[in-house]
Amino acid sequence: MRRQRLVNLFLLLLVVLLGLWVWLTPEEPSGAPSEPLTRLDPAAIQRIEIRNNNGPRFVMQRDGREWRMTEPHQVRANAPRIDILLDLLSTPQIESFPLPAERLAEFGLDRPLAELTFNQTRITFGGTHPYNYRRYLRIDDRLYLTNDIFPHHALARAEEFISHALFAEDAEIREISTPDWRLYNDQGDWNLEPANPAVGRELLQDKASAWQHTWVARVIKAPATPGDTTVSVRLADQVEPLVLEVIKQKSQTLLVNRTLGLAYGLNSDALLRPPGDNE
Repeated sequence: MRRQRLVNLFLLLLVVLLGLWVWLTPEEPSGAPSEPLTRLDPAAIQRIEIRNNNGPRFVMQRDGREWRMTEPHQVRANAPRIDILLDLLSTPQIESFPLPAERLAEFGLDRPLAELTFNQTRITFGGTHPYNYRRYLRIDDRLYLTNDIFPHHALARAEEFISHALFAEDAEIREISTPDWRLYNDQGDWNLEPANPAVGRELLQDKASAWQHTWVARVIKAPATPGDTTVSVRLADQVEPLVLEVIKQKSQTLLVNRTLGLAYGLNSDALLRPPGDNE
């Protein structure tokens, strides 16, 4: 009799555990697992607008093969990051159903985290599912549940979508001037002032290339603090040189473009050292 009671208790516990497992397991998708969130073609997207609570709205426009930010900064955009963002359009939908307009707060859509508009299609980011933490997205009058892999893009500031290239690929640097040294191109040959016989042409070319192909660690709003010094870079297609303020911080060196209101963060001050100085 005692053994039978133990068997019954074990079976009861098993039933309870199975019930909990069924209750906590996400529902099966209502449609095909591969059904994309939208049918939009990423290559056909010409304009992206992002609104969130972390800063002013910003707009990015396709310009031929490149992307440019048109608001609030008029600069080249971070094309690799935009390519990742465009994956949102084809991310699989776990399930979808008509939007219950009277229950917006339940899905975090009364005060949405962000609104992303691709051409004319608006995708609104709501809250997450209470136990599987998937994201609720609204498109028109329909609600979608997707894996939550895009919020860091939707919640980004404008500066995070600016290109990390200090200069355009087709830019041609003709001169770099710092308070301590000047590197300039004279009819195809690079020259250094003050001259240093120990530094050959190859090292001069390496320094010019380092400036031309620099990718910064981050882009932020320009701080109000004035720079410690300045460096100027003259490009072949510009009459006036680009003047950058230099602010040295503990963790990084900032090159500040006051005209754009932006600061470009370097992991080290190697660019500012004279050619041949690798310390």
